[in-house]
Amino acid sequence: MEQVFVEKAIRVLRVGEQKVCLAKTKGEFFAFEALCPHQKQPLSEGSLNAFEEIICPLHFYRFNLKTGQEANRLCQDLKTFPLEIEADGVYVRVY
Repeated sequence: MEQVFVEKAIRVLRVGEQKVCLAKTKGEFFAFEALCPHQKQPLSEGSLNAFEEIICPLHFYRFNLKTGQEANRLCQDLKTFPLEIEADGVYVRVY
């Protein structure tokens, strides 16, 4: 059964021992670490804005989904992961 990944959705995936968030916005997928680098708040509880950023629900830090850079340079950048979209699914390259 094919699963639908709706726009502005954020899901948590387990890849081995590591948790990774997968998000979709403007029809594009992004993969990034599951916890905010500032105080380890789950980013799956955050939101996506129109500027391709994930917003932390605790202190509202905004991280660019492509680069991981925090918008105001107030904390460490978010770790992002490359991914590949194939006919049978989305594959995240975790390191």
